[in-house]
Amino acid sequence: MEAEIINNKVFIDLDKENKLPRLTVFQGQVDIKRNGRLIVKNSVLEDIDTLSQEDLRYVFTYLKSYISPIVTSQYIPNRLTMEIINELAPEFKVRFKTEKTGSDKIVPISSKEFLEGEEIFDKILDGINPNWSEMQKYKYLYNQTGCMLSYDLSLLSHIEHSKFHEKYSRNIFTAISRNWGICASFAAMYDYLCYRSGSDSTVLSEEGHDYAMITSKESEDFLTDPTFDSVALKFGMKTKNFGVSKEDFIKNDHNLVESEVYDYEFDTIDAEEVKKIDESIGYLDEFGGEYTDDYISNLANNLEGNNNYEKALNFLERIKGIKSIGRPSAYDFESIINFMISKSKDKEFKESVKVYSFIYENSINLPRNIAIEVSDEKVDANKQIYVMQGDLKSFKKVNKIEAVNEYKEK
Repeated sequence: MEAEIINNKVFIDLDKENKLPRLTVFQGQVDIKRNGRLIVKNSVLEDIDTLSQEDLRYVFTYLKSYISPIVTSQYIPNRLTMEIINELAPEFKVRFKTEKTGSDKIVPISSKEFLEGEEIFDKILDGINPNWSEMQKYKYLYNQTGCMLSYDLSLLSHIEHSKFHEKYSRNIFTAISRNWGICASFAAMYDYLCYRSGSDSTVLSEEGHDYAMITSKESEDFLTDPTFDSVALKFGMKTKNFGVSKEDFIKNDHNLVESEVYDYEFDTIDAEEVKKIDESIGYLDEFGGEYTDDYISNLANNLEGNNNYEKALNFLERIKGIKSIGRPSAYDFESIINFMISKSKDKEFKESVKVYSFIYENSINLPRNIAIEVSDEKVDANKQIYVMQGDLKSFKKVNKIEAVNEYKEK
């Protein structure tokens, strides 16, 4: 039995046909009906989250050649749905939303990318103690978001496919798998983890930046921004954007005037209470029970050496001893090293050191490396250059940096 073809459009009613139609070529758009429902419209399999497992398996077993390789979902599809796609149609990609109702749809990703990201999220959620309070749970997920994801927007300027990568960074599953993202990644990831844990949260936006609001069972609202705290969290430092006052949030470079919550009244959590929470969830156990702010701030002070070169070697040795948790990237280390140097009271040494990142391969996989340049006019006019190695804590002296030419957007 052949499918009905009208105006170069194929109509397949699986309830009336005893066998699949045989189409030798793709003949325009395809509509497919089964069990009285239109499950494929204009060649697109829409709302896969509403299909039964039986229908989904049927479509991907017998009808793949009739539909677009991009299928859609109204919200994040469940794991079983993605496992079926991964089994029967791994070449297909899924377009869906990573935030609650009302957000824009994101760039399509494969079921493999989804499942890789979901595995990481499951491990994070498994770390929640069922006896924790609501705020302990919020802070744990906040810490994990900052520790497991790295911010790297500046890298996009080096990459040929920067627009492509920025779209992917807005997908929390791909972002967490690749360990890099932008503010939208952090906000959406924190929102998703809160949602999965049964906690109330909302992604907020101002021009050029996303963060989140959490709401307690007592209807108290707190401002949070894991993006701005992500480096600090990986190195055991105090957070500056979790449950702080509205005034402090603005002081920390947020422009609430541009956001939808400008007129809200927000509650605060004082620093001592935040520390008690971090102690209770085990975060400070990794750092000897105390925040590392003072320790890290002093690593570029009281350096032994007769000149900047000798002081720099001393400083590089100190960096090796830094404790870090989660998945710090080279960019995180660049940020923390620059922070250390900014706190140096040795003005001459501070001005002699330059820390920066550079691309070292022609690749779209976002490679980055860190360089530290040191100069000393009293010794000679040359510079000494040290490049961070793969373990992100040791440095190798090089004569020069063979950086590739920066990509230009096509």
